[in-house]
Formats: sequence, structure tokens, C-alpha cells
Amino acid sequence: MLLISCHNLQKNAEDQLIAFDLKELPKMATLKLSDLGVIDIEYIPLETKEDCMIQMINNVLVGNDYYLIQYFSKIFKFQFDGSFVTKIGTEGRGPNEFTVVHDLDIDPKTQHIYLADGWQQRFYVFSKGGEILRTFKSPLYASVNLRLTEDGILCYNMNQFANVENSYHLIDTVGKLIKSFPNKYSWNKDQGAATYVYVHENIFYRFNNKLYKKEVYCDTVYMYENMDFKPHLIIDHGKRKISPKARTEASVEEIRDNFITPINLFEFGDYIYYEFIINLGGHHEGMTFLGSKKNDFKILFDPEKDIINDIDGGPVIWPKAIKDDYTIISWIDAVKLKDLVTSETFKSTIPKYPEKKKELEKLVKNLKETDNPVLILARIKK
Repeated sequence: MLLISCHNLQKNAEDQLIAFDLKELPKMATLKLSDLGVIDIEYIPLETKEDCMIQMINNVLVGNDYYLIQYFSKIFKFQFDGSFVTKIGTEGRGPNEFTVVHDLDIDPKTQHIYLADGWQQRFYVFSKGGEILRTFKSPLYASVNLRLTEDGILCYNMNQFANVENSYHLIDTVGKLIKSFPNKYSWNKDQGAATYVYVHENIFYRFNNKLYKKEVYCDTVYMYENMDFKPHLIIDHGKRKISPKARTEASVEEIRDNFITPINLFEFGDYIYYEFIINLGGHHEGMTFLGSKKNDFKILFDPEKDIINDIDGGPVIWPKAIKDDYTIISWIDAVKLKDLVTSETFKSTIPKYPEKKKELEKLVKNLKETDNPVLILARIKK
């Protein structure tokens, strides 16, 4: 298979893959939302009620006409306009209760909500309205990732203890095993030895109505289709990719200091967004690589502060997920948004769309500092 560098992106044949080279990282830089083709931005205050208080957001999932907002083991459903609908499930040890939310997904066809509690080896299925429909036992112990597919539920089995024979399992919607995918990256762990835990050992994401996955030990991003994995693109880490040999032989400190720790990965528009932790000069920093799939654009930046909002002069955008292929999802605490918009810095900004700045000022006047976080949608020109 021919690998193509980012400096010469061509797709003249079906057997060619785009490759992003991270062996030598680009220089740190900042960029503007307009540089990414963003043409509109929308703020959605999440309704604040006593039964849906959200201190912070860990994850957002998008249904046909609603958002699921995850705050650790609490799941809340909001309409697209931000109005609160219901709480999903109950944390606890009683009947139909879960102890932890390892992962969530929404069935695209039925809009049923699937929740995985890996420690209990159990899945919980809720209706679109939030009612518990059923639970069923998982055939594997640490099913910490799941995605609904046309073939069934694709699960990833976390391998932090070096005891996993099969990395992925495909099960039906009542827990019956359909197919297992052998672990290609086995490593050994000395009994009693400490181990480095990759929280995002496997990353699933959807784009262009397809499901993709990347494991920490592999440079290739794969597309899942017809009960099989097909190469999609390459992220070449070079010596910064952890290998099973290094995982076996290196100490926790050596792994932390010498290899990339993945945090997030997804695609939007023509771009791939890859967020990770890396040791730079003795400091462990969260960084993002952003690269175009159509030209030689590539940049490394701090996701917390380096995407400047020149659309309305509002907050910097830290991409977290996508609503669709051309809409980035981010969020901000209500108090931080109020502080920003009432600051002299904001008042002196001259954005590309002054009318959007006025809309943001109007929105913030109705916010309270104790309100729930505000979702931010940044739309890119197609």
C-alpha cells in the first residue's frame, strides 16, 4: 500500500492512503476560525433546573433532534434549542442502576440510548424518552467502548492489564457474541508492577456516515464496514508511538515522558483533529495537530487558547466533537462567557460579523453565573 505524505496529497488510486507525518511536529502557532472556513457560530445555553445541574461537561452525543450531555455518571437529555427534557438512567447499585458510565452511544435507527458499565459487565438500553427498556450481560469483562453499527454493537475490550486475547467484539443487541477480533498488540506485565493507563487506548469516531477507530499502538486509522476493518488514513508518530515492546519493558515514567498519549481524534470538513499529551522540554502539554486532507496545511497548537474566534469576537474555541461533518461542538461555562463578554477586551474587538457580536452580548445579558454550561456550534462552509 502506497503511503502519501502531507506535502504531496494526491488520491489517484483506491489503494492510496493519506499520511500525516508527526515524526517532526510543526511549529506552534495560532489560527482563526475563519482560517478553517467557519462562517457561522451559535450559542446554546443549556436550561438550568434543579434536576439537571451540570458542573462540567465530559461528553456530548448528538441524536436526531437532541443532545445527550454527560457529566461523569450523570446523563441529561436536552433538545437542540437547549431546553431540558429528562435525566437518563440512575447511578447506584439497585435494580437497573449502573455504577459507572464507561461509554454511551445512540442507535441511529431507533434512537435508543446504549450505556456500557464495564465493571458490571452490563449494558443498559433506554428509549429516546429516557425509559429503561432492558439490560443485558456483556460477554467480555472490560467493554469500555461501544458503537452501534448495522451489524450489531462493536465493543472494545480495554487491555491495561495485558490479559486481553480479543480487542474487539461484535455482539447483538441482547449480548450474544457474533464475532471476535484478535488482539494484534499483545504485551506482558510483571505481576504487581505499576502500569500506565491509557484512558483513550481506543478511540471511536464517526464521519461521513462511517465509523472509524484508532488504537494507541497503531499509526493507522481504520474504517469499520461489513464486520471488518479497512485502512483509512495514517498518523505517523515515528518513535513517539508506544509499541507493545516498550509497553512491556518501559517504566511508567518512561512511557509518560517518551510517547504520545492520545486524548481525542475526529474529522470535520477537510480536516483531521488529533489531540494528545506530549512531553515538550520536560513539561507534559496538551497539544492538537490539525491537518488538511486536501492540501499541505498542518499546524500544532494549544487547544485551550489557540483557535481565535474572529467570527463574533467571543471565546476561543476548543473543539470537542462534531454535530455533523461541517459543525464543530465546543462549550464554555456560563460564568466564563459572562466575564469575557463584559470585559474591555471583548468590547474592543472588531470581528468579521459585528451583528453576531451584538447577538452574543444580548444572549449573555440573560445568563446567570450559576447557569449550566453553554454549547458552542461553529459551522464551516461546505
